[in-house]
Amino acid sequence: MLKNDSHPLKHDDAEFNVLNDVIDTLRFRGSIFFHSYLAAPWGMSLKPISTPRFHIALEGGFFVGVSDQQVNVRPMDIVLIPNGDMHWIADEKNRELVASEQAGKSCELGMPMFQNGEITNKIMCGLVEYDASVNHPIFSALPSALHLGNIHDNDSIWITVQLIDAEIRSSNSIQNSVIDRLTEVLFIKLLNRFVEENRHLTGFLAALREPRITKVLQLIHKHPEQAWTLENLGEKVGMSRATLQRKFKVALATSPMTYLNHWRIAKAYNLIKYSSLSLDVIAENIGFADARTLRRAFSRHYGLTPSALRKTDRNDAA
Repeated sequence: MLKNDSHPLKHDDAEFNVLNDVIDTLRFRGSIFFHSYLAAPWGMSLKPISTPRFHIALEGGFFVGVSDQQVNVRPMDIVLIPNGDMHWIADEKNRELVASEQAGKSCELGMPMFQNGEITNKIMCGLVEYDASVNHPIFSALPSALHLGNIHDNDSIWITVQLIDAEIRSSNSIQNSVIDRLTEVLFIKLLNRFVEENRHLTGFLAALREPRITKVLQLIHKHPEQAWTLENLGEKVGMSRATLQRKFKVALATSPMTYLNHWRIAKAYNLIKYSSLSLDVIAENIGFADARTLRRAFSRHYGLTPSALRKTDRNDAA
């Protein structure tokens, strides 16, 4: 049976970080795909992908064009393209553009492009993959381009950038596990900085600044195993059922119970794929009555059984 608990909102619930829980469940995996000194003129086009990418001005400034925006990137600035939109980067606007894959391949072969003349820039570009099967509204809450400036030498973000740069130079490669882990750390720091400093958040991120909606999200994320209803969630945050339903839907464009069900399925996917826990244990931990109920809901949502997911994952790892 679904568990029930009538305890009031506890202090540790109030301190629970919903954003960190989302980040952990999405399992971000970072990597650097371009790192080079460049001589003007230079420019690269990047085709759309399904994952976030970022560009760092290690030395010199440049421009990034995405959608109808043209971002002026100064030295020590970072531009994040959260949804992987098609875009370009260049030392000046209206440059002739080369496909980024071609530029990256040239670097790998030891014949980097844009080397004729005086060096004007040093840039580093990375991407962060995640398990897209774990769908969450965090990405729809992010703009097409996120520009972080005014980063100082002693800022933890820039220290992380310098560690990545130093590791690339010492290993003479952009691919190793240390670089990948540091890239993940950098991405998480960029997300948190955006949330901390941006006054004009939307969707899920804006909801994290609404105290009572945040409390609801904290309860759902920390205690998905509880038998939540509109009534008992509302009681814990001091809202009527109707008010909770209305405010939550305005903030997140979905109802509290729909969000809860989607999050339970996302947690189920994560635990089934990345742990060896039995379905009975997983069902108990995330709020399903039993393994059979979980199996039915999972198959309906993902179009495959939990055992099929685990079998596919083992075959991919082999």
